[in-house]
Amino acid sequence: MFNRGLSLDQAPPFEAVLRFFLTLPFFGLLAAGVMLVAPAEHLTLWDAPAAVGLVHLTVLGFAATAMVGALFQMLPVVAGATVPRPLFHSRWIHLFLTTGTLLLAGAFLFERPSLLFVGPLLLVVALGHLSVMMFARLLRVENKTPSVNGMIVALASLGFGLVFAVLATLLFLGVDVGLDVGDLRALHLRFMLFGWIGTLVMAVAFQVIEMFYVTPPYPEAFRRYAPFAVLGLLVAEVPALLLSEKAVSVLDAGVALIVMLFALITLKRLSQRKRPVADVTVWLWRTAMGALALSALFGVLSLAYAPLFATAALMFGYFVVSVIVAMSYKIVPFLVWFHLNAKGVLETPLMGDIVPTSATRPHLWLHWGVGVFLLAAPWWPTAWRGGGAFLLVSSLLFGYNLFKAATIWRKLKDKGLL
Repeated sequence: MFNRGLSLDQAPPFEAVLRFFLTLPFFGLLAAGVMLVAPAEHLTLWDAPAAVGLVHLTVLGFAATAMVGALFQMLPVVAGATVPRPLFHSRWIHLFLTTGTLLLAGAFLFERPSLLFVGPLLLVVALGHLSVMMFARLLRVENKTPSVNGMIVALASLGFGLVFAVLATLLFLGVDVGLDVGDLRALHLRFMLFGWIGTLVMAVAFQVIEMFYVTPPYPEAFRRYAPFAVLGLLVAEVPALLLSEKAVSVLDAGVALIVMLFALITLKRLSQRKRPVADVTVWLWRTAMGALALSALFGVLSLAYAPLFATAALMFGYFVVSVIVAMSYKIVPFLVWFHLNAKGVLETPLMGDIVPTSATRPHLWLHWGVGVFLLAAPWWPTAWRGGGAFLLVSSLLFGYNLFKAATIWRKLKDKGLL
């Protein structure tokens, strides 16, 4: 991550970031358990309790947890925006986010509405505080790069998504908010998936694809305007959803087009790497972008043929998990190496030895197996069991690799000369 615009002297304590990444395999195991145990025919119905629970384990437990950890690292290092008391904030936000996700997912998986009183409250407090705190600091950054602007858009989208989530939860609890629960859930999903996750992945990619893989930069116009275009289209969907279903379809197609362009541009940039060796993380990024392109394509086609919607949704989830695994295998070894070097530890291993390719390559193969079964699941429900089995094993391997890296850090951190 050494490049222009970085301020490594402002890096947060490693523990503030590490706790989020070490939680990811745990939620992967829980998601695998749902895929193995829940009624298979329910998992493809987007409003079935089992499907809603699985979505929240993936989007909140896996995606949001990783992205919050990445933001704690990226704000001071990439944007130069200092997060006050990072250890304190990371601890309680991690606790609230993890507990709230478990309670919210449990409310749907076990059909216990009483859990909706606590789970969403913890999530709104944690993610609401995070979005306001980080949004305010990013706005004060003088020289806003495309990555900084992308993070601003992502945090704004997170705020919108939380508002619609609160309104939908109130309806579930019997409070009349004057809006249709289906419309609220649709808006919540759009802002969380495309606004929060989609634009944050763009912001990260604008910075790290060029740095980690030595590629040409993204086209300037796309870097500058794509995140704002996504947010603008999503905001326009708020009145459109209440007035015109056709207008919503047009706006959805616009979001899909931007997402498709992002995927294709990223695939092209990865093919233009100056370092010809394609490691596991390169293949994970390629897998992610292929899944994202398929998701956008099937999403548009589902406007004419509704059964394709499930495939589009599953490919989007697969894209998210692929990106997070790719970034975890880059971020965690780098931070172990960097912080040990900063302490003057003479025994600091090379980054490539902290999580070696021999340990990550089987994870890639297992991850591809998950993708194959997810593609088949909407048409052959039994495929959920195969996908769950592959996800279970890959999550165990993922956890082993990340905890091994953390163990290296804990063993050597007190042996520094500085």
